Amino acid sequence: MKANTLFLRLAGPMQSWGTSSRFQLRRTDAYPSKSGALGLLLCAKGVRREDSAVELRTLSSLTTGVRVDRPGILDWDYHTAGGGHGNGPHRAIGIRRADGKIKKTASTGEYETLLSRRQYLSDASFLVALHGDPAVIGDYAKWLHDPIWPVFLGRKCCVPTEPVFAGTGEFDSPTSALASVPWQPRIAAIDGGGRCAMRQLDCYIEHPPGSAPPDEARLVHDVPRGFGYYNYTARFVVFSSVTVPVGEPLHPPKGTRMWVDPYGPGWDDVRRDRLEFDKHLCVFCKSPAVEVHHLDYADVRRETTRSLCKLCHEVCTSLEYGKDMRHRRIDPTDPEQRQQILAQIERLQQNRRFSRRAELLEAGRAQNAAFFDDTPVS
Repeated sequence: MKANTLFLRLAGPMQSWGTSSRFQLRRTDAYPSKSGALGLLLCAKGVRREDSAVELRTLSSLTTGVRVDRPGILDWDYHTAGGGHGNGPHRAIGIRRADGKIKKTASTGEYETLLSRRQYLSDASFLVALHGDPAVIGDYAKWLHDPIWPVFLGRKCCVPTEPVFAGTGEFDSPTSALASVPWQPRIAAIDGGGRCAMRQLDCYIEHPPGSAPPDEARLVHDVPRGFGYYNYTARFVVFSSVTVPVGEPLHPPKGTRMWVDPYGPGWDDVRRDRLEFDKHLCVFCKSPAVEVHHLDYADVRRETTRSLCKLCHEVCTSLEYGKDMRHRRIDPTDPEQRQQILAQIERLQQNRRFSRRAELLEAGRAQNAAFFDDTPVS
């Protein structure tokens, strides 16, 4: 099976996808443009602007679909550029006069700075599906997995917060591809995940050429012929929606229970009760128990503790320190963890044998040295 669909995850604190920017007012569309998505692919492959026309002849044939997982908030940024700075006199950046020269201030004679207002989508997330030739999909999936140049979300200052490459698959259309991926809320309490099993999301689907577009289709000029110069063709985009299952939150909410001192005022009673319940025997090896092990630091009672001997308690504690001690506790009565505990006991005993042997050897060397030092020389 050869994948014919490439998924892109476009999420970040800021992103901008302008298709109708003019002069000092640079707007953004409500969803990623096709030119932005294809430019991202060329950036991953390391294709320069002057060489992009050849690659775009193949990439432009891919049908694009965009799913709005998080629409974001429209925001404006104040931007300055120019002041006459550039690579050479013919590439200086600034405000141009009618004769083509850069305008200078009357008071200082310096080049004037170009001021612009730029629009961004703040805290948005999109899932893009590129559908087409499996050979092209496989080639660019490889470059996205290991890009030559850093990829960005419309502008170089807009960096993604998640890996852009979101996998590949085989589907009949971009719509079916977008409907196959579950929607993942960031935090269930904020994005509404968990309240329902399904969620309806807005989509912008490119109408394939060769057939009459529906009446509600929108004409968008965002199909690039080359990035070395301004040359775009148009395509039809249809607004629709898909219903997808709700997946697990990207960031599960942290526990809301207040911290409880596991060795607080009631600890002595709990410890005595547990030792009496286990008849002062280790629940793992049946040796005399001298320690009581916590299974839950926030809920300290007889049912959440275990009686252990000194060796088994040290083993369980050493395992927990390597596995996030507060959240992944070791239960010595769990049959699935028995082999892990036995292996750790063997390692601990072996290390102790080596340590004891080293101590004896060191003591022997010291004793022999003292003996020879005290022996009179004849």
